[in-house]
Amino acid sequence: MRAVAILGNLHTKAPQGAVDFIDLEWFDSQKRMGRFKTRSGQEVVMKLETPPKMGLADGDILFQDAQTTIAINILPTKVLCAYASNMHEVAQICYEVGNRHASLYYGEENLSFKTPYDKPMQVLFERLGVKHAVLKSKLDALQRISVNASPHTETPVLKFTDSTDLQILIKK
Repeated sequence: MRAVAILGNLHTKAPQGAVDFIDLEWFDSQKRMGRFKTRSGQEVVMKLETPPKMGLADGDILFQDAQTTIAINILPTKVLCAYASNMHEVAQICYEVGNRHASLYYGEENLSFKTPYDKPMQVLFERLGVKHAVLKSKLDALQRISVNASPHTETPVLKFTDSTDLQILIKK
């Protein structure tokens, strides 16, 4: 079976027939091509003509007919969840995670963020005094804050103005 486009998402579109899932680790959600097996053993060859900018999301539908819907299931993984208490900590968390080129996702709570578990990052959060916890959670592309610039996505052009206040204009 071939999949060339994302046909919707189970969270916003009702499935047709039985739902069969392709279980993916969070880091495999950035792929636009691959061979996968569904839980029932059906082989799916994915070659997305228009890859999603943030990657495959939990519930993305790759195939649908009257009897079957095949969708993506992002598997829960060990994550480091940081809880900011103010905007200064938000900036600090975002800077430190980005400075280490780690992926960053919105957490389930207000002012919380998730990143794949990494012992050095945990030690850094402890040193900075950032409240954090090690959890098992899905790292879903729909909740992703950071993206890698790749040849398959449009990279925004940054332009600085000449005013005394620094402003960043993003042109797409």
